[in-house]
Amino acid sequence: MMSGFETIVMYLGMSLLVVLAMLGASALLGPFRPRPQKATTFECGVPLLEPGHKRYSVRYYLVAVLFLVFDLETVLLYPLAVKYKALAQLGWGVFFEVFIFVFVLLVGLVYAIKKGAIDWR
Repeated sequence: MMSGFETIVMYLGMSLLVVLAMLGASALLGPFRPRPQKATTFECGVPLLEPGHKRYSVRYYLVAVLFLVFDLETVLLYPLAVKYKALAQLGWGVFFEVFIFVFVLLVGLVYAIKKGAIDWR
């Protein structure tokens, strides 16, 4: 009788073999017709009007990171709101932990505002 680890290794090995077999069959049986047109850059049937690599401002990434932080806050606070009554039986310790979490995020938000990360001008 095999244990759980051996079963997982066998499953992964068989999966790898199937993937390699499919890739090999596709390479052997599929058509290979290289053309210069296939190697060109293509965008919706229209030639490119500007270069494909643009430089973005660091603020774009900073706003994205801020969005992720506050989205994560919502994801972490939602289960606490759902289990509010069950957590109330555990005492005030749970709520102090949540308040500390929200306070740290609030300090981060104030810091981002002071640094001008959310200034849209």
